[in-house]
Amino acid sequence: MPRIIKRDAGDDPRRSRSVWGAAFLVLTALAVGTAKVQLLPDLRIVQQSQKQYWANVVVSATRGRIEDRRGVPLAISVPSKSFFIDPKFWDPASADVLKGAFGPAVAAKFSKELPGRFHWVARSVPVERAMALEGRKVPGLYTMTEKKRIYPHDSLAFHLLGFCDIDEYGQAGVELEWNHILYSPPRTRFLTRDSKGSATDILGGGADAGKDTAGSIRLTIDSRVQQMLELRLAEGAKEAEASWAAGVCVDPYTGEIIAIASYPTINPNNRNNLRNINAVRNNAVGRVFEPGSIFKPIAMAIALETGATSRNKTYFCRGTMKLFDKTMSDVNKRAHGMQDLTHVLMNSCNIGMSLMSMSVPKYQAYGMLKQFGFGEKTEVEIAGEEAGLIKEPEEWLGTVTANIFIGQGIAVTPLQVVMAISSIANGGKLLKPYVVEEVRDNAGKVIHKGARRVRYNVMSESTAAFLRQAMAKVVSEGGGKHAKSDKVAIAGKTGTAQVAAAGRYNKGQYVASFTGFWPPDRPQYAMLITLGEPKGARYYGGQIAAPIFKSIVEDILQIPRDKI
Repeated sequence: MPRIIKRDAGDDPRRSRSVWGAAFLVLTALAVGTAKVQLLPDLRIVQQSQKQYWANVVVSATRGRIEDRRGVPLAISVPSKSFFIDPKFWDPASADVLKGAFGPAVAAKFSKELPGRFHWVARSVPVERAMALEGRKVPGLYTMTEKKRIYPHDSLAFHLLGFCDIDEYGQAGVELEWNHILYSPPRTRFLTRDSKGSATDILGGGADAGKDTAGSIRLTIDSRVQQMLELRLAEGAKEAEASWAAGVCVDPYTGEIIAIASYPTINPNNRNNLRNINAVRNNAVGRVFEPGSIFKPIAMAIALETGATSRNKTYFCRGTMKLFDKTMSDVNKRAHGMQDLTHVLMNSCNIGMSLMSMSVPKYQAYGMLKQFGFGEKTEVEIAGEEAGLIKEPEEWLGTVTANIFIGQGIAVTPLQVVMAISSIANGGKLLKPYVVEEVRDNAGKVIHKGARRVRYNVMSESTAAFLRQAMAKVVSEGGGKHAKSDKVAIAGKTGTAQVAAAGRYNKGQYVASFTGFWPPDRPQYAMLITLGEPKGARYYGGQIAAPIFKSIVEDILQIPRDKI
């Protein structure tokens, strides 16, 4: 017969499911309660934390120093105050206190209710200016200390140095070109309110917090020469009513840039000025123009080196000359008669240079122009450099060669010209210009040093010596007499070129220049002065650029040579 199994009351499946269900509910309730306690703060704690206020804010850190060749600071970062508002504690009725320091627009912005817990009012306010407002202790208005980039000499070397944005990131010039060395990443600050209601901040950012992560740069320029160049250039440009101007002074034996200036200029300490695009542009490296007669010594060097002419060669100038389908002419069609090479330069004779160009092989001439550095960037450590323009030799048809030999039909930058002229001064070597003497990392270790670098041997020493003598006579006896000084002998060349646009020359628009070096027998400096589009009755390079050149030379002579 079948076996009967008796079950205990505790083996009831329905009862077992009820027990496990109850246990699950209890565990779930415990889990929810635990999560609530752990993840959701007590309302009392929330209220207390709001009284203590906290926030994470990213602020600028110290940026690396830039100085001149003598250690004079040109760009530094200094402490500044930044103001911010916490709407939780700010009374919009207090907005009038902001008007005096920051203007009516800022006051209007904070005269109404604002969302959130943090709003910038103004950043990088000078400490002296901030003290008065900070001392009023307005509820809800707080300050923190961060860094501000300043330029101690205001507009001095602006186009070389460049500028930074509000977060200390380089935007132009050396500041941009060497940003990877100078820039220090922003730091995080944890803002709190203490028991007295005052705002305090603690520097965050990990193990490197508080350490200077930026390097420093020493430039080749001399701030004294830079000041002289900028002052005289601005005076001359204003007198001539020039639209723009540029000046470059270099050591012709090393390639060091001693001073480099562009007009108009601005003071980067006033950030509103940075909207003036014309003033921000660096004409010394970023402006191309037809050089005119300052190009003739370089063209003559090409003719001598290619054998197209010789030192005892002469050319007869009748004032005008028919060449292919055009008529070449001198200024006012003046006939100079028989001219040797020295007198071709002294009289800036277009006919003599045009006749000379007819014997120059165009492919050789093109190759030498490239060796002189035209049509390509010098690769100087300044952002915004232009390469200029030279026509390909296949395009040298008709009068193209003659035009180039008198400084037309070729686009150059002021820096390219002064480096080419320096090759005459130093005995025939085209050097690479440089403006950074030394770079150090944040530990003070030298990681880069500027040095002399020869790009090409562009002419023989004898050709260079001949041209130095001829250019000295340009100043002592020829068209450059307005650059003549009683204090030192100067060698140079004047130039006046028309401004080309849309394939034709604009009537009444010129670029006036003077370039040279001193003293001729052993040049210590080479320099170029260029004035763009003067509007006065005097617009020739010999009239307006040469006197500026002379003034700067005589200024520099006041500085002992061993102090530069």
